[in-house]
Order: sequence, then C-alpha cells, then structure tokens
Amino acid sequence: MSRSGGLPKPVPRTDEQVQTSVVIPSADDTELVGDLYVPAGEPPFPAIIEITPYGAQDQAALGHTYAARGYLFLAVDARGRYRSSGDWRPLIFDQQDAHSVMGWLERHRLCNRRIGTRGHSYCGYSQLLAAVDAPPSLQAMVVGVPPGDPFENVPFQGGAYNLEDFFWLLGMTGRVCSDEPEVGDGGPPSYFAPPAPPPTIGMLRERAYTERLEREAREALEKNIAEALKTPPFGTMDLRFGIRHEVFREWIRHWRFDEYWRQRSVGHRLERTSVPTLFVSGWWDVNGRGSTRFYRGMRERSATSAARQKQRLVMGPWDHELKVPREMDLPAYESSQVMRGASRDPMNDEFAWFDQHLMDLPAGPATSSRVSLFISGLNRWHDFDDWPPVGCAPEDFYLGQIAGGAGSLQRSLPVGGALVSSYRFDPGDPTPFGPFAVGGGRAPFDNSAAEAARDDLLLFDTDIFAAPVALVGEPKLLLFACADAPDFDICAKLLDVHPDGRAIYLTDGVIRARFRGGWADPAPLASGEVAQLTIDLWHLGHVMRPGHRLRLEVSSAAMLKFDINPCTGTSLSSDVEMRTAKISVFHDKSHPSRLLLPVCMDPGLG
Repeated sequence: MSRSGGLPKPVPRTDEQVQTSVVIPSADDTELVGDLYVPAGEPPFPAIIEITPYGAQDQAALGHTYAARGYLFLAVDARGRYRSSGDWRPLIFDQQDAHSVMGWLERHRLCNRRIGTRGHSYCGYSQLLAAVDAPPSLQAMVVGVPPGDPFENVPFQGGAYNLEDFFWLLGMTGRVCSDEPEVGDGGPPSYFAPPAPPPTIGMLRERAYTERLEREAREALEKNIAEALKTPPFGTMDLRFGIRHEVFREWIRHWRFDEYWRQRSVGHRLERTSVPTLFVSGWWDVNGRGSTRFYRGMRERSATSAARQKQRLVMGPWDHELKVPREMDLPAYESSQVMRGASRDPMNDEFAWFDQHLMDLPAGPATSSRVSLFISGLNRWHDFDDWPPVGCAPEDFYLGQIAGGAGSLQRSLPVGGALVSSYRFDPGDPTPFGPFAVGGGRAPFDNSAAEAARDDLLLFDTDIFAAPVALVGEPKLLLFACADAPDFDICAKLLDVHPDGRAIYLTDGVIRARFRGGWADPAPLASGEVAQLTIDLWHLGHVMRPGHRLRLEVSSAAMLKFDINPCTGTSLSSDVEMRTAKISVFHDKSHPSRLLLPVCMDPGLG
C-alpha cells in the first residue's frame, strides 16, 4: 500500500473557506481531527470525505479544488495518526470511525446529507469496510488502487507474505509517516513552463554521478533485503531492520485465514453494501487485485439492484501511484504509446462520478461506459459493458512439450505417456521476481535475461500468433505438481515474447502448496504427493500481436516480492530450518495442467 505524508504540516488558520482541526468524536469518544473546506454560495452542500492515515493536512489542494466545484470536503486524520487521538490499528476501527464521521457531517448545518467518500490504497480498502452497513447518506465512493482481501493480495497473497506490505508497515510506525512525499510547488503543469536550457557538460557529469550513486544505493538496499529474507525465522524480519513492529508480528501469527482476518475482510460482506462505486486502478498496480475483484463482487452481490447497476471500473496503464511505471522495457514506439495512454487523468472520472451521484448531473461521453480499459499491446483505451467483458470466455491452453524437451502451450491435450518437468529449488538462492529492490513491483519489464540465467524455473510457450488475440479478463493456472518436501510455492508469470526475444511481463500469481485446500486449512504434503493447485493470475487486458508468443514461467520463488518458502511445512513465523526441494510439474493427459486464458472476441480489439 502506498505511503505518503511525513512530518506534520503547519496548520493554517481557520477562515471562511476552511475550518481547520475540527474535532469529531467517534462512537467510543476517541477524538478524530480533520479540516473542512467550504465552498462559496448558499448552503447546504453535498460533501466528500477522505479519512487517511497519511496526513489529512496534505489534502489541502484537493480540498480547495472540491470546494471550488461546490462540495464540502472533509479530510480527517485516521485514529492514532497525526492529530487524531487513540491508537492506529489497521483495519480494526475503520468502519466504526467512518460511520461516526458520516453521522457528524450529515448533521452539520452546511451539509445536505448527500455524502461521497474517496481515497487510494489503504484509504480505498477502508472505504469498502465503511460501505458495509453504511448510512443512507453515503451515496457514492471513488475507490482508488484498493488491495484485495487478505490471501488475495495483502498482507498475504496465495499464502505467501507480500513484502510490499512489510515495507509499508515499517513506514507507518508511530503517528506520522517515516518519509516525505514528493510534493509539487502547486504551480501550473510543466508543459506550460518555458523550455529548459540545454544541459552543459558539467550538468551531464553531475547527473551521471547522481544516477550512479542512486544505482549503488538501490543495489546495496537490494542486497541487504535479500540477506534479511534468507535469515530465518521470518517472524523476526522486523528486528533485522532495526525495529520491533507489533502489527507485523500480529499479522504473521495469523498466517492462515481465521476469524482475525474474517473480521477485517470485505469480500464476504458485499451483500451488505449498496453504494455506487467507481474503482480506479492500473494493470501494474502492486496492490490492485481489489479493483476488479470488488467491482465484480458489487456488481453481482450488492444489496439492491440499483446499486448493482451503478458500479464503474477504470483500469489504465498505471502503477500504484496511477503513473507510468519506472521500469518499461518495451520498444520505444510502444513505450511512447503507453505514456500517451497514461496521460488520461483519472481525476476527471472521479469528478464526473461525484457530479453524477451527488449533484444529479449527466455523465459525460468519456465517463458514461461501465468499464474503461487501456488495452496493452493494442495500446489504446476501449470501453466495455462489464467486467469480465461479455464475449470473453476462458479457453484452455495445456502445458505440453515439443521436440527437444521445450515446454509448450497448446490448445489440445498432450498425447502419449507421462510428461513431467522438474527443477530443484534452493531457498538459499531463490528465483528473483524482477528488477525491483523493494516489494517486487509490477511493470512491463523484460525477463528474458533472468530466465536465461536460472535453471530453477520452467518455460512454456505458445506457437507464434498469426493473428491478433485479445486476452481480457481474469486468467488462472491449474497445475498438477509435487515435491520431495512437505511444502513449496508455485510462482507463475505470463509474458509477451516479442519477435526480438524480449519477454515482457504481463501478470503473475502465487500459491503456497499447503493452502491447496483453502486459506483456512493448510496441510503439508506427503513426499511425492501430486497436488492440484490453482493460481490466481489477477487480471489482464492485453492483445497478443502477430509474430508474438505467450510464455508461462513457473518457479518456486519471487524473490523481493514474497517471503521465501523454507519448504518445511511448519510455522511461517518461527521456522528456522530451510531445505532444498525437487519440484515436479505434471502435464499429460492424466494431469491436464493448463492455463485458462480469457480470450475476447470483441471485433474492436482485432
């Protein structure tokens, strides 16, 4: 989950446009503190709320923007953060506190009892918690880059611990964030500024020196993190970074889905929501599973038919910050197309959503569709009626072999006798995920060099596509595998192999074999026991172009993205042993390991 904020900002004086440091009592009398931005004109007004652990005072520019559009805007520090009292315990008081804030605001003389909420990342998920049994005054939400439920995204994904979450927790220690955000000067966009003078030789040398120092710092950080990960037990990982973090330890103790996580999860309670919601995320958002998962859940299970009809999804060529990813190994022409597509400003979708549902204004033509997706490969935006789109049906691509023993992906079941592919996994030298130092980010990076350098992974390729094939929906992998150890991970990536050989990352997923029967029922495997494993590969909106191949990569680690499975089958938090394991993947007629790919027949994607 993203982190912003930093040290407390100076509190501006209260005036007619902003009421600062207003105190809002929660149900247990904990004092929540926020700032209320007031529009000009005659009250009452519709209102927008953002409750954030990242510092409500950082929302001043947004507050003034909403006030200029005719909305009250209330930015509130989450319990135990910045100015609000109490102790911050993630996901515990979010629903209670949000309902208290809504109740306070709907009784305010300036509010017309029509309320929306907004926020990104943690603030997106906490909105969904607040939508459960929400008061009728909550009439719209904009949920940006929300993580999915535990064991679908954070803090655990497929049974593995998501390291992005660990580093997020380290930055959230205490009442304020441990780092400063990248804050602009509030001036006009850079394209209005005069052109910069050409760089001098001295400037170029200084830039090269700075880039070298940054690269060396990243490499040192990556090395330190790798050593910390390879030093068991994982439950004391926090101490190796110089702090005892009680939330991390509490979460690690609950390494299976139990009542602790049930109380903090949204997915099983969507029948108790009825709020029109705009979900905004990107294909390369590290915590983005929630956008498609909760959109689909609320479309199918919200309490009212009207609410089920009023859900919207926007997925762009963005990372978790709704920006173009830093790592882009695409060809230059394609990279420029992605950057053009990323110039769409999701704030326009947000403003239009609230105008429609809180001010009864008509939706504009750019925001009237239910689903808007940037289709990579095709590299343009496309509108759909729903997610997954109508006409996108799962098709089986079976794992097989071709002459020379190379792995294949084919539309028909393999013929002949038993087919098995094996590799040896060493927890002391785990397979890396990608070119990222922290948290294993998602981006269109080239993984071909890493694949060539490792012998602890398997590759399965389709034939070269002769015509475009659109993949839009939620792929998954069904795999039959065993090991000579009681536990192991299967980490899977999908990659677009270009004609020049670069293998560009599309999406990935993981499962810890002990959770093959469900997140609540971990069970070790007997040596040689063949298990059927299902790996969630999240979501995809991509066109495979002629001359390209689709590749499946299978390994047993995603170093620097997830914790390392020690292959012992014992407790995640306290295991101090590690053992190597031989992993075998079966892909014959008796063990039909296969990809289920969402092939879309929309003629506009050809």
